[in-house]
Amino acid sequence: MPTLLKQGNYYYSQFYNSDKKPQRKRVALKTTYKSVALQLHRKLEKKHALGLFDAWSGFDATASDLPLSKNSRLGDVLTFYITQKSKEDWRDRTAKDTTYVLRAFERVTGSEKPISCLCATDFNDYINRVGIAFATRHSDRTKLKPFAKWCVTHKLLRMNLADVKVYNFQQEQKEVVSYVTHSEVATLKQVIRDKVAADIARGYQSVNRNALWLIDLIDWQRWSGMRISETLSLTPRSFNTETWDITIGSATFTTKSKRKQVLPIGQVKPLRELAERLLNECATIDTPLFGHTDSKRTSRTFKKYLRLALPEREDIHLHSLRHTCCIELLRNGVPIYTVQRWMRHSSVQTTQNYADLLNSDVGEQVGRVMIS
Repeated sequence: MPTLLKQGNYYYSQFYNSDKKPQRKRVALKTTYKSVALQLHRKLEKKHALGLFDAWSGFDATASDLPLSKNSRLGDVLTFYITQKSKEDWRDRTAKDTTYVLRAFERVTGSEKPISCLCATDFNDYINRVGIAFATRHSDRTKLKPFAKWCVTHKLLRMNLADVKVYNFQQEQKEVVSYVTHSEVATLKQVIRDKVAADIARGYQSVNRNALWLIDLIDWQRWSGMRISETLSLTPRSFNTETWDITIGSATFTTKSKRKQVLPIGQVKPLRELAERLLNECATIDTPLFGHTDSKRTSRTFKKYLRLALPEREDIHLHSLRHTCCIELLRNGVPIYTVQRWMRHSSVQTTQNYADLLNSDVGEQVGRVMIS
């Protein structure tokens, strides 16, 4: 997101991209009036988001310059959209995952279909296809809806974006925040220990290579609240062992906010002790903290043991441990703005969504205070 700056008497829009040199680029708005500067700044911000403006190359287009029309094929529009977004906005992982979903949508809907003929039903039929878990449906919607919005903005199609929904038994279903309790975590960890011990006895796993690392990962996720991609990107380079600050983001990993972030764990005793032990096990300064960086493999392994330990909790996934961290902090009275900073939520409203889940605890908490 660009920022509005004033230098001398004149205003500028400053853009930031960690992958470019220089990382910050200013664009002169050529006005001394703040109200005018805000209007020009917002226009540039919108054009940049749509891929119609690039501060570094000087590319500046209007919607009429777009090499597409209402008669353009879906396949051609997707190719242009993916190319532009990959250049200007998406992280490598985002580009890979979003491209996969968009191309799958193209195969189901038809590459030759004119873009103007798309409607909410086309998107909903793909999102809500039979046999797909809710988490996957929600994930698909987060990738398809921005594409639909982009097409609407460029006047390639007319559609009410609010009609793109995730359904469950023909009713719109909102995302459920799933988390695990202390007893469920204890059960899961014990099942992992028992299963690994049994597998070692049978020769299916070895003493030196087994799934016990998953126990450390579970503890790390529920204490740190980090996203799994962030955790798997950690190496000894990420840690300042003097201050015990973790730097999230590196030359090979870009955070969701596209900025390096810092997580101070010096006063978080269990997290720091776990970090010390894992760092001692790293062979080099570039060794991944948990041995590998494959999030899909990690998710599959986690699900395998989860189904053994808690077969009724199919709603749980690795990201649920981040939810667990947030909810436990709020439940134990940590101020919401402190929780926001620890979880690195972009808005306190995101943190508030978790706080709303704890409304059922309100009466109990007030009752403890009001005991005479």
